[in-house]
Amino acid sequence: MLIAFFTNNYKPFVGGVPIAIENTARMLRRRGHRVLIFAPDYDGDVQDEPDVFRVLSIKNFNNTPFSLPLPLTLRPAYDLDTLSQVDVVHVHHPFLLGMSGLQLARAYNLPVVFTYHTQYEKYIHYLPFPQQMTAELAIRLSTRFANSCDAVIAPSSDIRKTLIERGVQVPVHVLPTGVDLQKFRGGQKDFLRKKFNLSAETQIVLTVSRLAKEKNISFLIRAFVRLCTYNSQAVFVLVGRGDAEDDLKALARDLGIANRVYFAGELVGKELVSAYKGADVFVFASTTETQGLVVLESMACGVPPVVVDAPGVRDFVHPGVNGFMVPEDGEADFAERVLTLLDDEALRKALGAEALKTARRWSLRQTTSKLERIYKSLSAKGQPRGKRERFIMLRELISYQFEKLLEEVDKLF
Repeated sequence: MLIAFFTNNYKPFVGGVPIAIENTARMLRRRGHRVLIFAPDYDGDVQDEPDVFRVLSIKNFNNTPFSLPLPLTLRPAYDLDTLSQVDVVHVHHPFLLGMSGLQLARAYNLPVVFTYHTQYEKYIHYLPFPQQMTAELAIRLSTRFANSCDAVIAPSSDIRKTLIERGVQVPVHVLPTGVDLQKFRGGQKDFLRKKFNLSAETQIVLTVSRLAKEKNISFLIRAFVRLCTYNSQAVFVLVGRGDAEDDLKALARDLGIANRVYFAGELVGKELVSAYKGADVFVFASTTETQGLVVLESMACGVPPVVVDAPGVRDFVHPGVNGFMVPEDGEADFAERVLTLLDDEALRKALGAEALKTARRWSLRQTTSKLERIYKSLSAKGQPRGKRERFIMLRELISYQFEKLLEEVDKLF
C-alpha cells in the first residue's frame, strides 16, 4: 500500500507524536508498504530522509520549540498528483497539515484515518489567545474534524470514550502506539552510574519526558522530597529537555534536594535504552497524555512504573501486578509506592517481569498489524467516504462566537 502521513510534529522535535509516527512508518515499511510523510521544517541541520517532505514553517513559534507549518506551501514540496496513487491518507492533527491532508484526500476520493494523539485543550498555554475560548474551540474543532474522516484512532480506551461523549460518530478504534521491542534490547545498566558518578548502592528513580509545564514533573520532584526523608540512597534522574528545565532545577534547589536530582538532557538510541535499563523504578505524573508511551518503554526494559491515575496509562498499568497507580493529588501516596519498590527487591523484580510481559502484548508489530487491517478495510473499492467539509476552523469559530453572543443576549432578559 501507498500511505500518506500528514503531521504538524516530527523529528528533530522530541515528543510522543514524532516517536509514534517514526516507529509506525518504520514498521509499515518493513512490512512492504511505502509511507510518505509531510511534516514541518525546523531550525538547524534537519537531516534529509527518503519520502519525508518538509513544509515551509514558522520556526520556534511563540518562543516554543514547535514549528508552525504553512499548509499553502505544501504544493512545491511534492508532486501532489502522486496522491491519486495513494491508498490511505493518515492525518495526525485536526488542523494545519492535518486539514491539508483531509482536503487533498477528499479531492482524490481517498479514505482518511485520523489519530487523536493530543488533548489539545490541555496545551493551549502555548498559544497567544484567550485560554477558555481556545480550549472550547479546540474540542469543537477536533470533534468536527474527526467526523469528517472515515475512521478515528484513539490511543486508549479512555480517549475513545471521551471522543464518543463529545459527539464523534465515525468508527473509533482503540489502538496505541506499540513499542519496538528490538530497540530495547541490550543496553548498559551502569550507564547512568558512570555518567553521574553514582555508587553501586545508589537507587535510581527515573523519568523520561519533555520538561514542560503540562508534564507535571514538579509533582514528581515534590514526591521525591518526601521519599528522601526515608531513603538516603535514592536519586532522581530526569531525561529530556524543555522550557521548564530552569524552573524545575530551581524547585529542586528550593526544596533542598538539588544534590539528589540529576538532569541528563536528551538521550536517544542505546543511551536512552541504557538509562531505562539502569533504573530501579520509573515514575510518570502527566495527566495530559492520550498514551504514556515512555511508560510502555520502561516496561519493555523490565522496569516497574509508578504513575498518576490518568487516561494515558490506565490500559496497561495494572496496580500491584506490573506497577502502581496513585490519585492525581496523592504526592504522599506516590512517594510511598516508590519507596515500597525501592525497599523490596523481590517485589520490584516480580512487577518488572510482569511489566515486560505487558510490553510484549503491546508490541509495535502487533499494533501495526491492527493498523494494517484498518487501512485495508477502508481502502476497499466501493467504500463510502466521509463528508467533504471546507473551512472547518472558520466555521467553528463563527459558530462559537454566535453561541457566545446568544448567551450574552440571554443574560439581558
